[in-house]
Amino acid sequence: MAIILGSKLVNDTKEFNDYAVGISLPIQIGNTAFNQNFTTEDEVKTNIISLLSTKKGERIMQPQLGSGLQELLFEQNDDTLADRIEEEINNTIELWLPFVNVEQINVEQTDYLKDTNTVNVNISFTIGNNPQLSNVTFNITQ
Repeated sequence: MAIILGSKLVNDTKEFNDYAVGISLPIQIGNTAFNQNFTTEDEVKTNIISLLSTKKGERIMQPQLGSGLQELLFEQNDDTLADRIEEEINNTIELWLPFVNVEQINVEQTDYLKDTNTVNVNISFTIGNNPQLSNVTFNITQ
């Protein structure tokens, strides 16, 4: 049985600048085994991209982890697609990364992107009680 230990807001400090907090995406070989993130902001960006790029049912033992963004790309590409993508992103982040406060989501759909079943997404967010606005940009492709 899992035990919930509680949550604690982590602030990056100079004392721990040399400590990695996770692996960065895309996975690439660096000076160590993989390139790493050394700030909470960079790790949260990686977590957002990883979460939203994961299809529901893809993760063993956690079939609800992920989003349905890839499936949305093959639905009717009408004026409501951007709203449905935004809703899926908000619901997924709210469930799996509750410490991330999404401020704004911009969905880019051009004719070329529509023809290649791709959508560019930019998410502006804050982390916990920190008022500093961060951005992460990625594309969803099928």
